[in-house]
Amino acid sequence: MRNGLHVHLLHNPKAGDQDPIKDGLINTIESHGFTCQYASIKDKRWKRFRSDTGLVVIAGGDGTVREVMKKLLKRRVLDRRLTVALLPSGTANNFAKTLGISTALADFERSLAGWNTKKIDVGAIENLRDAQFFMEGMGCGLIPRLITEMKALDTAKIRTAEEELQVALGKLLEISEDYRAKRATVAIDGRVYEDDYLLVEILNIRSVGPNLILAPDASPADGKFEVVLLKEADRSAFADTVRRLKRGSHPGTAVPWNTVTAMHEVTIRCENRLVHVDDELITHKKGKVIRIEMRRGIIDMIT
Repeated sequence: MRNGLHVHLLHNPKAGDQDPIKDGLINTIESHGFTCQYASIKDKRWKRFRSDTGLVVIAGGDGTVREVMKKLLKRRVLDRRLTVALLPSGTANNFAKTLGISTALADFERSLAGWNTKKIDVGAIENLRDAQFFMEGMGCGLIPRLITEMKALDTAKIRTAEEELQVALGKLLEISEDYRAKRATVAIDGRVYEDDYLLVEILNIRSVGPNLILAPDASPADGKFEVVLLKEADRSAFADTVRRLKRGSHPGTAVPWNTVTAMHEVTIRCENRLVHVDDELITHKKGKVIRIEMRRGIIDMIT
C-alpha cells in the first residue's frame, strides 16, 4: 500500500466503443489509499502535474499513450520520475496487448494492488522532422498508406471498435494487392539489407494497425527492436495472413517473412516520402537517412 501517493488520471473520453467510467476509475484509485486528480486529454490543462505526483494512469488508446509519453519524456532531468499505468480503451490497443494489459477495470485494480513494474524501452529517432521517439514502432510502405486511407474514410457509420478493425483489414488487403514495392537500404547493428520492400517496420511491439502481428517476438521491455522486411516475394503470404485475421482465424506464432533483431541501432534510407511514427504520419525527403537508437528502460510501467 502506498498511502498518500498522488495519481494523475488522464482519460480520452472518445477512445474505443465506450468511455471508461470516470467515477469508477477514481473510486478504484482512491480505494488503494491514493489521492487522484482527473483530467480529460482533450483539456489543454491536462499537462499540469502536481509536484507530488507519483503515478500517471492513462485511460485511452495507443494514440493517447503516445501523447502522454511525449509530455513525460520531455520532463526535465531534475523532475521526479513517474510510474505509468494503463487502462486501454482504444480501438486496437496494440501497445497494451503486447504487454498483456487487460481492458477490464477489475484487472486494472489487481495490477494497481500488485504494483509489478516493467522498464519500458523507446526508440530514439534522429534526422526526422517532428518526431524524436516511438513507443510502438516506425516504418514505411504499406502501413503509412493504410493510415492515410483510413484517415480519408467516412467513419461516421462505423459504430464499434471491431467494425473499425474489420474495415481496416479489408482496406489493408486491398492495398497489399497492388502496392508497388520500393527500394530501401536498412542497416541493422551494422549489417546492411537492401531490396525492394512492401514495408519496412522497426518495431518495439508485436502488432501494428488493425492488430496485425508482424513481429511475434517483439517486446517493449527486452532492450531489442524487431525489424520486419517484407519483400515483393512475401506479398502473397502477407495477403493470406491478413485474410485469416479478417476471418477471425488465429495468425499463429510464426510469420512467413523476414524479421531481424536489432540490439542497438537501425538506419533506414528509402524511396518512400511518407513514414509513420506510431500512429502519426510524417512526410520527409526521399532518400534521407533516418537513424533509430534503442533507449532502454526509460519508463516504469505497471503491468
